[in-house]
Amino acid sequence: MPSLLELPKPTATADFAAKKILSSEISRAKPSIRALRIGFSISYARNRVRSGKPRKPPYFACCYNVGDLGEVNIVAFYHPLIADWDLMEKEDDAYRMRVRAGIREEMIHAIQVTTVKERYDRSTELRSRFETAEVYYEYLLGKIIDELATTPEGQAVVCTAAQLYYEDWSITTIRALKETDRKLHGRDGYLVSELIRQLVQIRFGELTSEEAKGKAWDRRRLFNTAKFGTTENLLRFMAGTLRQAVPKLIGLSPTLAEALAEIERTIQKIEKIVAYTHFSRPVRNAYL
Repeated sequence: MPSLLELPKPTATADFAAKKILSSEISRAKPSIRALRIGFSISYARNRVRSGKPRKPPYFACCYNVGDLGEVNIVAFYHPLIADWDLMEKEDDAYRMRVRAGIREEMIHAIQVTTVKERYDRSTELRSRFETAEVYYEYLLGKIIDELATTPEGQAVVCTAAQLYYEDWSITTIRALKETDRKLHGRDGYLVSELIRQLVQIRFGELTSEEAKGKAWDRRRLFNTAKFGTTENLLRFMAGTLRQAVPKLIGLSPTLAEALAEIERTIQKIEKIVAYTHFSRPVRNAYL
């Protein structure tokens, strides 16, 4: 497993408070990352090439091998994360929750990938049906969206999740969602991995990563806020709609229900491991 990297010492090029919070949140997540047996690294890249085109780096990314889904590694992109300090209006608590939700998001994605890989690797039947673990993963994502799209209510909630993730108010149909998935990620079904992540965050009583952006949305005014006044209020309403729909979505998609159960079991197992490790450590004498 790749080593966990520490942030460099603060310099005059970025706000000290932002660096301190970012470093503390990464340190906070390290025990869980180790327990998951996944890697963590920090990138100082200012540009990222994807599909042959330069793109602005995300805040975090869950990376893995094409095909076998191995070597899962969470990457924190330093410069966009530090720049977010200004978008969060230099509020310590808001920025901390933004970073914490972002790390949690990628950990959930990492669990998605590793659980699918483990299921694929131990099943002779799956290995005979699907060429690679990644092909099987894409099949599962497509199956979930097909199951959810069987009712108008399911379609509406999926589109709400897509609007939250893609920051695109125009995604009002499954067709528009699939076109966006293909345009930005080269395949259908990508959004389902984000929907699963949103539902896991909700079911664990956490803010979704989108909600954690808070007032930062209003800096860009991506949506028509209409009666909601601010983008933050609108996003809270949309996330609330998603929260209320969780039982319905699980009922519509057995594949989704199974995926959520696997991920949540893994999270609970990791939390127990981390808690046991923490409380079993010997306490040093404070005067030594």
